[in-house]
Order: sequence, then C-alpha cells, then structure tokens
Amino acid sequence: MTRAWGSPFAAAALAALLALAGCGGGDRLAGRSTITDCMDPREARSSDIQRNLQALRGAPICYRRQEVSEGGFRWVFHVLEHTKAPDGPFWVLPHDNENAAFDAGVHAVLTYGGGLLAIDTGGSRDLHGQDPNRNFSTSRAESRVCGARHRPAPVFTRAILDHYHTEGRKARGPYLALHNNGNGHAGNGGYGNISMYRTGPSLSHWPGAAVGSRALRDEDNLIFMAGTRPVAADPVARRRIAALNRAGLDVVHKQVSARNFDCSLSDYIARHGLGEYYNIEAQHGARDTQVEMLERLLAELGARPLRTRSRSNPFLD
Repeated sequence: MTRAWGSPFAAAALAALLALAGCGGGDRLAGRSTITDCMDPREARSSDIQRNLQALRGAPICYRRQEVSEGGFRWVFHVLEHTKAPDGPFWVLPHDNENAAFDAGVHAVLTYGGGLLAIDTGGSRDLHGQDPNRNFSTSRAESRVCGARHRPAPVFTRAILDHYHTEGRKARGPYLALHNNGNGHAGNGGYGNISMYRTGPSLSHWPGAAVGSRALRDEDNLIFMAGTRPVAADPVARRRIAALNRAGLDVVHKQVSARNFDCSLSDYIARHGLGEYYNIEAQHGARDTQVEMLERLLAELGARPLRTRSRSNPFLD
C-alpha cells in the first residue's frame, strides 16, 4: 500500500521548529538531555522491563536510559531498541501506570523490530502533578493554550521526537503510541477518559467491521487519530480510517484547533504537521487485545513481522 508519512519536508520542519524552540528572550528555558550507551535490559531500574525479562532473554535488544532535566522536572525515559532491525516501528508510552501497554510494546519490538520509549514516573500517571502526555510544547505562546501545561518543554519534546528524526537517518514512519484506559467514561458511568461512546464537538467516531475477537467491539479498545482538518476534508485520513475499519478496528478522530490544543503528543504532531499519528488505546489489563489491535494496525500500515520478511523492512519503503 502507498504510505505518505516521514516526508523530508516534515523532518526539516521539525528540525527547524526545535532549533528555534526556547529562543527569543523570555521563552528561553534551561534544560538538558542525556542518554546512556547500550546496556543489557537486566541492568534497567524499571519494574516494567524487569517484568518482561523472560520475553527479552536472548533477544537482540539494546537498553538505554535517557534523562531530561527541564523546568524543575527530571524525566526518566527507558528506551528499548532492536539491534538487528532498528528501523522498524517506534512507539511512545507516556504513562507509567499502563502495564498492558508496556507489555504489548515489548511484543511489538520483538516481533517487528524498531523500538519503544517509555516514560518512568514511578508507577504513577503523572510526575509531581504533571501529565507527561500534556507536556509537548516548544514556546510560551503554545504552552499557554493548553490548560494542563503553562510552561514550554522544548527539551522534553525534542528528546522524544528525536527518536523519530535523528541526524542522517530516515524517519521511522508514522508516530505510534500505546495507552491503556479505564472502563467506560464519566459520561456513561465509567471512569475512563476516552471511549467510542464519548462525544464532543471535535471528535468523530468510526466503528470497525465485526471481524476479529469480540474484545475489538469494546468501547475502550480503539485507534485514536488526530488532525487539523475534519475527516471529510482529509482524503488521507479517510482512506486510513476506512482501511482500519475494514480490519475490524474502531477509530476515534480528533480535529485539533487552537482552541482545543492540549499539549498531548497527538495534538502536537497534528498542530505542527509532522506526520501521521496512531494511538492504540485499550482497556487496562487487556494486553492480548492490545496485541491483536497492534498487529492489525501494523498490517494496514505495511509492517511485517521480522520472521516473514527477507529483505529491508517494508515499513520504511
């Protein structure tokens, strides 16, 4: 299938945007990012990685620990990369209390190559009251728009997005994320914050065909996409959604605007036109369902399991 992500223009735009971030008098904030060399995953001080050591044992996996200090926060990222197939799909896991998402991410890296970046907040959703997935902004003007973040975080933003656009390397493909969510949502008696049944002026819902496991019909298991145009005016989004629906996947699409920008990764990518974004949202504990959704999504995006391909990863063709 034809794919239109990772364009040279998008990569150049991202580099220029991040180079300018923080410049201009009052927008300048001190911060730094460091990352270790490759280590054995057994050396990781991460309960998520320790829980997955049996699956990782003997696999060609590089573990690196990345630290970002900025705006009074010290962020820790755990990065796993497949050393024999490093250019496969790359995943961001913003929330440290979503174990099924992490376990599904490990399955993805072992099966398809690529890597993942998981933010460590000590097992909590937030770090000192800051949601990591409301921390993507590069200027004061931008961070003021979203109520959950009042200071820009250009170093944090750059540190994560650089894993997609590193110097001298081709973009890894679309931006991919993994999340877990509570059952239902507040509007229907549940406690989650996203659902196929949650309505809003910026949200459109696209139910998938009745194929695959029954769990795919659960309101909490869906693919989340974002863009600045309505789906009706975005032919690429329409084609993607139609293909995902045929594969049995429910889709929620958010139309991002200056009024509803919330400093999330999805909104940031849409706002700056960096490429396609897909978040696999599954209910807490639904690891097998999330893996099923992951495999269906990647099949539609053109990725193939490492065991079935003989040459370069078609994910980047």
